Amino acid sequence: MKELDQLIVVLECCIILAGFAAIVGTLQPKKGRNVTKGRIVSLAMIIYISLVNALLASFTLALSNFDISDNSLWAASSAAMSLATTFSIIYLWVKKRLKSISIVAKIIYFILFGLAGSVVFMNILNTLGIIFNREYAPYFLSFVCNLFVVGYAFSRLLMRPLWEVVKENELRHPHRNPVRTG
Repeated sequence: MKELDQLIVVLECCIILAGFAAIVGTLQPKKGRNVTKGRIVSLAMIIYISLVNALLASFTLALSNFDISDNSLWAASSAAMSLATTFSIIYLWVKKRLKSISIVAKIIYFILFGLAGSVVFMNILNTLGIIFNREYAPYFLSFVCNLFVVGYAFSRLLMRPLWEVVKENELRHPHRNPVRTG
């Protein structure tokens, strides 16, 4: 079954992303650098979403070993995805700190919450057999959406401190032009 092979790849990607995020999060803070609540929430989001997705993929792989129909497999998996994503939305909503972030960051936050809400809605429909026929595609699309969110948070985790160093260097040496042409 090609779907199960795809879930194995998803499982591996989730574990790798969680591991790299943990390494980066552990090694990144340096003396004098601020470790903000936003960075901690981003790191937690990467690790939690990745590991929960790995658990969901494992759940589906384990369930596939029992003599159940494909429709039942995808319905149960979609129900589990809905529950896990709902928990993630609630967790991140409680942990969010929108007072001290820029308008752009707020917009991105709400887009990500909207994306997560659509994942929940799509999987509920799939579980109930409404619009979707208890099929694999909506469940798999949920992993793609979740990996997009994790990838976005991971890129911010990596790049944000580097941009801070660039800004500090520009403030210390305002007349130096680091880009040389020709």
